[in-house]
Amino acid sequence: MHIERLEVKRFSLRPPIPLTVAYGSYPTLDYVSLQVHTDNGLVGLGEASPDTEVTGETQDTCLHGLQRAESWLIGRDPFELEALLGAFEEEFFGQPSAMAALDMALYDLIGKALGVPVYRLLGGSARRVMEIYPLVPLLPPREMAELAAAFATGGYGTLKLKVGTGPDEDEERVRLVREAVGPEVRLRVDVNQGWHTAAVAIPAVERVARWKVDWIEQPVDAEDLDGLAEVTHAVKVPIMVDEGCHAPQDALAVVRRGAANIINIKLMKCGGLHRALQIAAIAEAAGLPCIVGSMGESSIGSLAGLHLYASRKCFLAGEVIGPLFVEGDIASGFEVLDGCAVLPAKPGLGAALFRSPASEETQPA
Repeated sequence: MHIERLEVKRFSLRPPIPLTVAYGSYPTLDYVSLQVHTDNGLVGLGEASPDTEVTGETQDTCLHGLQRAESWLIGRDPFELEALLGAFEEEFFGQPSAMAALDMALYDLIGKALGVPVYRLLGGSARRVMEIYPLVPLLPPREMAELAAAFATGGYGTLKLKVGTGPDEDEERVRLVREAVGPEVRLRVDVNQGWHTAAVAIPAVERVARWKVDWIEQPVDAEDLDGLAEVTHAVKVPIMVDEGCHAPQDALAVVRRGAANIINIKLMKCGGLHRALQIAAIAEAAGLPCIVGSMGESSIGSLAGLHLYASRKCFLAGEVIGPLFVEGDIASGFEVLDGCAVLPAKPGLGAALFRSPASEETQPA
């Protein structure tokens, strides 16, 4: 089996309300789909879901990076995953979302060729029940409380809250949400770097934590690992690193400094499943739990995250919820039963395209 050609196309997903976080607002999510075709008729599916503020990429850079990679991928064996991903990373350094698209397409092909789902390639199923939960975007406090209450009434027992405009307003958000949903719903708070420094974050964390939260994510600027460590050592509530940890080298730095209690692993930050497993191994060796984060991917990227979530005991949660809360999905296969994601049994990722993404012939990057 060898690679014959690539199809790289644009597509966009639309949240019902703009996805707003501390560093920006996204009325649409502009992504790239990848199809890797082989000589024996198999097609591997992948997805690049960049966030410019996090990975430095755009839809254009992902599109053209994957297009340029076709020339040296043709004729290669998809099973040479380590070599192919290493070559891509060397050629297109700083494009982890584009690399993630290639990574998941290769895993999809390998799984299909062997007749097994991807989680079997990653080590098997460490769990069968995988709760998923909605995200409440950054809105005025009362609007967040109303949305959270609607989710809780709909049966969700866990919610993720986006905050980050300032300690006073953020505590008001969490307080009103807690009052709206009651004491039993689990709350997880994501600051998205919005408190910037340890001096601001430490008292802010202590204020927010009074309203019974599971953890607080990325309270300081991504590059301030010392500040993150200062917060982690000063407070009792668990602190999670997200934007401050992209690659395995970052995870090692987090472990060495004791900079966080939990690591958020996102396929689009680290370059796909292969690198995600390396980060998880570092975290496991250090006794740190992880979560599988999300950029709001379609069913393709979300299924890849779901296979990762299933494969390791170190994951406390999987936030692979894109297909449930966006319009314009390009694939099927992501299924939910009673608030839990269903582990796919089909070979590969378990995704099937049901709408053709837009043509890739658009203005150059």
